[in-house]
Amino acid sequence: MAKGNSTQFERFKAQMAVLVPLVRRLREEFGEAKADALVGEVLDAEARTQGERLAAAGRVNRESIWRGAEVFAAGGAMEFETVSESESEFGFDVRRCSYAEHMEKIGATDLGPLLACGADAPTAEGMGIAFERRQTLITGGSCCDFRYRVDSN
Repeated sequence: MAKGNSTQFERFKAQMAVLVPLVRRLREEFGEAKADALVGEVLDAEARTQGERLAAAGRVNRESIWRGAEVFAAGGAMEFETVSESESEFGFDVRRCSYAEHMEKIGATDLGPLLACGADAPTAEGMGIAFERRQTLITGGSCCDFRYRVDSN
């Protein structure tokens, strides 16, 4: 399937088929802490750059955050509910997440925070918006609580 026709979740599964064994091997070679720090540094930098590109294109607002959530939820990959919405704030709780379910299915729940959830904060940072999440499904939370705040100035 061409990239333009695949869902974000389908692309995620393909990425995990490569990244999970790679990170496992890096952990064997360098130890968990060092490998995770290295992988996290690279993934955070890329996510931050993506956020900066969105900001440079003038696509940082409540609507763009909503559209981004819809992209990740496409095809039923996530079920979420909006819990707060104003001109400058937007929050939603993910109640079901195929990304977390897939990581569990492939025996990589331990890598979920690093490979599946870790990009959210640096992407928001690159966009110049505040982001907070106190819990995730993959770490045993009752939901993934996404909270964004956009400076209205």
